[in-house]
Amino acid sequence: MGAPTMPPQGPPPRGKRPALIALIAAGGGALLLLGLVAFVVVQRSSSPSGPVAAEQCVGTRFESGTKQSTVPNTVRVDCDAPEAKGKVVKVTREGKRTAYQGRVSEPDCPEGTDGAARVSIGSDDERYWEACVRNLKGPHPGDPGAGGAWIAKGDCVSSARFGFGGEKPCSASDWYGKVIARVAAENECPSPQTLETMRLRSFGGGSISKPVLCLGRGGGVLGAGDCIQDPSFAFAGLKKADCGTEAAIAKIAARVQTRRECPSTSTHVIEAKEALLPVMCLQKLRDTPLERLDKLTG
Repeated sequence: MGAPTMPPQGPPPRGKRPALIALIAAGGGALLLLGLVAFVVVQRSSSPSGPVAAEQCVGTRFESGTKQSTVPNTVRVDCDAPEAKGKVVKVTREGKRTAYQGRVSEPDCPEGTDGAARVSIGSDDERYWEACVRNLKGPHPGDPGAGGAWIAKGDCVSSARFGFGGEKPCSASDWYGKVIARVAAENECPSPQTLETMRLRSFGGGSISKPVLCLGRGGGVLGAGDCIQDPSFAFAGLKKADCGTEAAIAKIAARVQTRRECPSTSTHVIEAKEALLPVMCLQKLRDTPLERLDKLTG
């Protein structure tokens, strides 16, 4: 007998290939579905929900060296989003948006706050949360001495002799005093470091939390060991002088409550009513120009 003939090798029956393709398609569909579910879960967990709260981010930053006279409107954003500019450090109150953006009173924000913003969940949402915000990246106007945001410990202020004192950058050359504490009343200022005080007032209504600024020695706030120029024409306040120059008329021996507290080395006193330490005890170094003129004419 001859060898049996083998059937020709050809493609499998058509009826089985659709089953294999269907199985692969079903598997691919399952993988695609699982990947989609995982992606949705991750996205939802990173997006904030509910009321605005601390550690959430906003699309507004505050510039260094500027004072905040208005409260900007902004929206909450993901902290990983490119439009995230600041982070909420504290929520002070909840309200409804109006056309007026002025600050009624200073919000009770913690130190280091760069500014306050009215944060909404969406751009069309009338409800907002007033929040204390710190920039995600520097510079930070709320840092001590930066000259922006609100006055706090470590900041510098200009003179309030004519009723217009305010914050100034400590890098400027014309600041008057440096804040060593901010308290509710003068008797809470640290002693004996506090030489003068300044009281904040709200011109837009409302109250100010801790309105008293305690000022230490430095700038225009003079203390023991400082020398002064001729006080005869010091209409804008005493001026500091280099003790080794002819401009120095007297050296400050102490700043006290009453004249009886002045040390025995004091030769003169200057008294300022309603000051924290109203008596400045002086040790005379040389005659003033007027005293020299009196001696010549006398």
